[in-house]
Amino acid sequence: MIFYFSGTGNSQAAAETIARVQRERLVSIIQAIEAEQYDYVLQKGEAVIFVFPVYAWAPPEIVMRFLSRLTFLGEDPDYLGVIVTYSKQIGNCFKVVHQAIEEKGWRLTSFYTLKMPHNYLIVGHTDSYERVYETLAATLPTLERMNQEIAQKEHVYEQATGFFPRIRTLAGQRWMRIMSKRITPFYANDHCISCKVCEKICPTQCIEVIQKPSWKGECLHCLACLHYCPKSAIQYGRSMERKKRYTHPDIRWYELNHSSTKNRPTKF
Repeated sequence: MIFYFSGTGNSQAAAETIARVQRERLVSIIQAIEAEQYDYVLQKGEAVIFVFPVYAWAPPEIVMRFLSRLTFLGEDPDYLGVIVTYSKQIGNCFKVVHQAIEEKGWRLTSFYTLKMPHNYLIVGHTDSYERVYETLAATLPTLERMNQEIAQKEHVYEQATGFFPRIRTLAGQRWMRIMSKRITPFYANDHCISCKVCEKICPTQCIEVIQKPSWKGECLHCLACLHYCPKSAIQYGRSMERKKRYTHPDIRWYELNHSSTKNRPTKF
């Protein structure tokens, strides 16, 4: 069983690949939360794998909330893996996840890191087209290796912590809690066509479109609305208009965080 969350499609593309090769069930964390589905029955020998991005050197808060409520009826998983997608460093993300899983009484079998193109436009720019192509192409052999090791239920613990991981993660978690309440910099410019793509894909349902989108409540800062806007109309502050957007080439807006194991052609 593969549980996943994705903001621009990177983690979803990885989760779909793992689920297809391992022939495991694919569960969108967002869809599970919307349906208030937290109880699952594992089939005999079924693995459990979480796939999600690293946000400010830590797991996204929505993933941690889901994990805290998740229950397996009957036997606990005998293989529990985590795959995090990141662009630079993961900080102390491994220890945060490991602790949360141990508190559930489960045992973490493996922890993988998968480098993906940068997409957090509030800090920096997206990668060049050439760099995006190179990074995505490099995920193919990495995912193949992961699938082989997962099939053998090997114990693998990969790290890409960077400098001062504990301090970065503590500061990053605090910063993201502050940023989740900072929604006033979001706006849509005159290129907005009121298509409601942003409203439909927002994982916290904090966007409402009446002619133009407006934001209310708390935001994950996944920036799905910003990247998937077909007209690049959504901005966060005035400097955003000059920045190129990014979404994973295999994940369309209407597929984001919607479970699917269809055999997509890979196109970079």
